Amino acid sequence: MEIQILLEQKIEGILGTIERPCSKHGDFDTCIVLYDLASKSEWGGAELERVNFLSKRLDISKRIFHGYRDNGRKAVDMELSDPVWLELAAAILLKMALLPQTSLPVEICLKRFNTLFKAIDLIEPEWLSSTSELREALESAWHILLGAFPMPLDNALTARRQALNVCQDNQGLTVIPLTVLFYEGPIARAYLEVIKGLGFKPQKIIELVAAKDVATKKLVGKWLPQGMRKSYAATIQRNKIHYWPKQLSKTKAGLVNGILAEVEERLGFSKGLIEHANALLPLSTYSDCVESLLVEGLSDKGLHQYLSKEPIGAILYTGGGIVPATLLAIQQLKFLHIHPGFLPDIRGADCALWSSLLTGHMSATCFYMSPGIDTGEIIHPCWLPAFSFDVDTQDVDLRSIYRIVYGFLDPWVRAFVLREIIGSDVQFDALNSVPQSEGDGTTFHFMHRRLQQAAFKRLFHFEGEI
Repeated sequence: MEIQILLEQKIEGILGTIERPCSKHGDFDTCIVLYDLASKSEWGGAELERVNFLSKRLDISKRIFHGYRDNGRKAVDMELSDPVWLELAAAILLKMALLPQTSLPVEICLKRFNTLFKAIDLIEPEWLSSTSELREALESAWHILLGAFPMPLDNALTARRQALNVCQDNQGLTVIPLTVLFYEGPIARAYLEVIKGLGFKPQKIIELVAAKDVATKKLVGKWLPQGMRKSYAATIQRNKIHYWPKQLSKTKAGLVNGILAEVEERLGFSKGLIEHANALLPLSTYSDCVESLLVEGLSDKGLHQYLSKEPIGAILYTGGGIVPATLLAIQQLKFLHIHPGFLPDIRGADCALWSSLLTGHMSATCFYMSPGIDTGEIIHPCWLPAFSFDVDTQDVDLRSIYRIVYGFLDPWVRAFVLREIIGSDVQFDALNSVPQSEGDGTTFHFMHRRLQQAAFKRLFHFEGEI
């Protein structure tokens, strides 16, 4: 109670140094909302709704703009940069995080802290220094929340053990009615190896070659003839996307190999299969029909025109960005996606980590894509076996652990579910599915490093502070 009083006093002190703004930016003027929230010591439903709106905007973009539309889009390009207003925003979000949490789901409490930590990254006022009472209250509430996580799920799962063949070519493989929309990366490579390991090959692979450099966003090889440019761009794309997996395989071999050994043991993928996925074999290894398209993202008009001419069937999405509604609206196509979270409960970004942090298990779901964040019809949601990593992360930095998880664990979590639905007589555009409501479950956004650390502590031994 004393902390709440101290925080209210701090908010009042900040409020005393500013005047209520007169200008209005969009439907939701950030400064006006912050001022009004700070003027009320008690918050009702309307106030909580406004804090949640602002919190979501910050959670998604890691920035605060001066105004927003009702739909959440920014109304102006001007970011909130005045230190006083940023301090007030941090105080408001701290107040939200310290509200009584007994009746709230743990995932909502985690989301509040995720946003608060992102706000503190924008500005860390003196009254939130490491020795301040309010910082001590923040850290105490955070560690109490971490202690509230449930133990791993009681239902012990066993990976289905299948003898997956490892072969260099596609001879003797059965064609299945599935088109793979291939975007270079560990996920797409894992998918292709799993399909081949089961004795199948997709009827077609459509390779999406990025016309712009994946790092600099500048056009690649624009001076080259079209055919040469496509080949050159594909090489640049492949080298850059796989740069960190290759580097970490060399510099953090113990950690990488320990994770892959657990993938073999728990998920039932052979060492040879994993090695072939990481070998970056020619796409002709996996299908007799490979076509490459040079595109500027998934919104490229040429891609839409190409897919519009495809026959009725299913497209396996492997990455490359947000699929625009225009592609999903192509009537004769159904887009399959495997999300690393249990839908509808866990949707959004970083869900491999959110799932592990919340439940002690990773999870994944195959579903038909629709406009919205992981909101399409659910085909196969799945909890994975609990991992038990025998690895040492003491000398590994947080960023490297994050890259290793998404380069060597997340792809096989997804591939585990793909393996469950693959079959020679499956009509992939007519799989049994059930609709979900966008109001069901929780949508998560990218984890702040403090939550990443907590997730990694739950996954395996990690020495970083949380």
